[in-house]
Amino acid sequence: MHLTEFHVLLVDDEPDVHEISRLAMRHFKVYGLPVRLHSAYSKAEAIEVLNGLTLGRPDISLASVALIDVVMESDRAGLELCDHIRNVMQNRLLQICLRTGQPGMAPERTVLDQYDIQGYLAKGEATEDKLYTIVKAGVREAYFSGLSHALQDLLHYLIPSASSRAAIAEALKNWERLARLKFKGGQAETISAALCYILENEFVTGLEDWHESAAALKRRDELLALPSIRLNEDGDQFCIEGRDLLIHIAPTQVNAEIHYMLRGTVPPPDWEVFLYHRYLRSFSALWKQAG
Repeated sequence: MHLTEFHVLLVDDEPDVHEISRLAMRHFKVYGLPVRLHSAYSKAEAIEVLNGLTLGRPDISLASVALIDVVMESDRAGLELCDHIRNVMQNRLLQICLRTGQPGMAPERTVLDQYDIQGYLAKGEATEDKLYTIVKAGVREAYFSGLSHALQDLLHYLIPSASSRAAIAEALKNWERLARLKFKGGQAETISAALCYILENEFVTGLEDWHESAAALKRRDELLALPSIRLNEDGDQFCIEGRDLLIHIAPTQVNAEIHYMLRGTVPPPDWEVFLYHRYLRSFSALWKQAG
């Protein structure tokens, strides 16, 4: 996990709602990381904020959750915003919760049936505990879905290069230059993060602290000396020390041997290890076939 904070968008035309929500959420954390609240007071402002949080294309965003009022500059402004997010921006990963002080304007079942949203909350029900549940669950789901899609995209990106290992390695390096992200000021920027691939005991590519073979192999050996957790009957395993994760894909008739290291901002949750393991199994099969 390379994020330093999670981003939540609050869209409401009442300043008091923003102030109360900001106070309620000031200590929220997910996976040990803080939540950053972005405010918008209209549909147009919300679209501007979301555009600033996109990562190169409108369907990929740093924003995890949007809390959207239904009635703002018009009776349907919030619903129109939902439609814009899903059908214009094509963003399917943002977790949307509609908040309304006038439930009669947008009955819950009608809205849930007609719009791709994940939650519905009357403003009178918006206690701190309820906000905590919605935000935390939404951030978790958005991050899980986002990482799943990113690893699928990476495999899709690598497949055309599967004719040779040199081509795969070059494609992997190109992807790494594109895919590491941070948020600075008002815009998303590309950054590097510490990771590396050691394939069949040879350093292939790495970033940041592990951009050179000697440092990467040294850290790999240190992590290999620690107790590990078995992932399957083939002998795949992983270990975590602090923020460092090592996943070892054991050699088989189908899979090449891989050691993959990743250093996050916080220790990875169990499900993140599971997703990386599934991706690495497919990647190791590509590498084996290309050899």
